[in-house]
Amino acid sequence: MEIKAEQQHILIFEPRIEGHHLSWLKYVTEAFNMAGFKLTLALNWNPKTKKLIEKQLSNVISKVTIIPAFNDNVSLQKKGEIVRNLTKCFKISGAKEIFINNLDEFISHCLRSATLGIYPPKELRGALSGVYFRPRFLENANWPPGNLIKSIGFRKLCRKGWFNKIYLLDEYLLTKAQNNYAGITVYFLPDPWDGDFYPSKKEARKFLNIPEDRFMLLHYGIGKKRKGLHLTVRALLESPADWRIFLLCAGNIPNDRELLKEISALEQRRQAKVINRYVSDSEEIQCFCASDVVMLPYVKHFGSSGVLSRAAAAGKMVIASNEGLIGRRIREHKLGWLFQSGNVSELRKRISDAESLTEKDLEQFQKAAFRYAEHCSRGSFNKALIEPFK
Repeated sequence: MEIKAEQQHILIFEPRIEGHHLSWLKYVTEAFNMAGFKLTLALNWNPKTKKLIEKQLSNVISKVTIIPAFNDNVSLQKKGEIVRNLTKCFKISGAKEIFINNLDEFISHCLRSATLGIYPPKELRGALSGVYFRPRFLENANWPPGNLIKSIGFRKLCRKGWFNKIYLLDEYLLTKAQNNYAGITVYFLPDPWDGDFYPSKKEARKFLNIPEDRFMLLHYGIGKKRKGLHLTVRALLESPADWRIFLLCAGNIPNDRELLKEISALEQRRQAKVINRYVSDSEEIQCFCASDVVMLPYVKHFGSSGVLSRAAAAGKMVIASNEGLIGRRIREHKLGWLFQSGNVSELRKRISDAESLTEKDLEQFQKAAFRYAEHCSRGSFNKALIEPFK
């Protein structure tokens, strides 16, 4: 592609591929490309990740430059090394600005260091833009003590002009961030969904080999404890074996021996199916279309959820824990039911009540879901991302 002299050049930095990282890499890259930016991508470009990235970026891979940002000698656990690699890639790229898909990757390290008067490499000053997924200290700057330390560091970096544009996924934190930290411009970015959720429930269940006559719950994404999969599993195990409820778990489940044993017990009762691996975009759509209810029983979760956006796009009601941003959105937009976080008995009651809902009841949740989905479509995401760069 011929690069025009006036094109704005951005380095997109993304060291990971697990969880939401691949999808976000696609969303951000396609949005900037569509808007006419010159792009260089700094990626974890090793044989294990290259094929997955190439598939995800198939629409734009020929239009961008890729810098292999990491090798076997660089640990993603050492945040100082990530910052040094970021600086190196920025110099190599010749870009004028950096967009970091997930500032959480290393920003805590930078904030704690800034509190002590230790700042990032000077080359990064004024060039840092990106998405801050879980800025806990913005909600409570004084407690726990770690939040206070990060808040002090963030204030120092803002005042000295290290950041350019910061995007938050929490619409309720914008005003608080803007008012409390001088020298920073903050924007809201919707947590997007993508694809056409067109298959009927019957078609999707046939594709996934799931019984048509069951009331299906979907737990989608990484099955770590903070995602609450263990709560849903226990709610079902404590229920009759002939219950009409069926659980689909789609996404990587960590090597948790107790959880895997409990899920296996559900499978033996023919109450569950597990897709314990990376789920493709097309499979993802089938999973949501096949479900009756999407589960979000997160434990002490802070911030947004792409699963909620996808559930809305598919027109599905959700059952979720009653805390944080997710609980607030579900309550205000009438997207489903909440239960006391961590309470298995109350969760089981919510599941039982949902199974008894009429089609008319489910249609009301569907209408609310579709209204919410409009606010987090790819179009809304692209507009919110690009507008501040104009």
